[in-house]
Amino acid sequence: MRVVVGEDELLLREGLVRLLEDEGLEVVGVAADGPAIVREALAHRPDLVITDVRMPPTNTDDGLRAALTIREQLPGTAVLVLSQSVHERYALELLGDDPAGVGYLLKQRIADLDGFFESVRRVCCGGTVVDPEVLADRRRPID
Repeated sequence: MRVVVGEDELLLREGLVRLLEDEGLEVVGVAADGPAIVREALAHRPDLVITDVRMPPTNTDDGLRAALTIREQLPGTAVLVLSQSVHERYALELLGDDPAGVGYLLKQRIADLDGFFESVRRVCCGGTVVDPEVLADRRRPID
């Protein structure tokens, strides 16, 4: 499985790259900002793009925007978005009309590597993974 990793924090980016490579995945590109993620994906045509939501240049939703662009320009490329906070709107926008090959996980809720890599494989094989906390408000009863 060929992967492009987008993460603006150096230690997290390098740590994620090392974990992926130790698991036997081929990291073909890395990027520290939203536009670079798109360039890397277009250049390498990976099976999977893993990206953070908040990234330079605006430090808002540049990673998410990059993921949406990649899904549009490279149909069939799986995308796994990692976030530090719950943004239901972002998750729903990413899932769009075709949730196949899409994942949205909260970084702080990834409790074990086996579970993380299971999610990576599921997304890469066309499945969908969304942290339940992201959609928790939808499950709460209306008062």
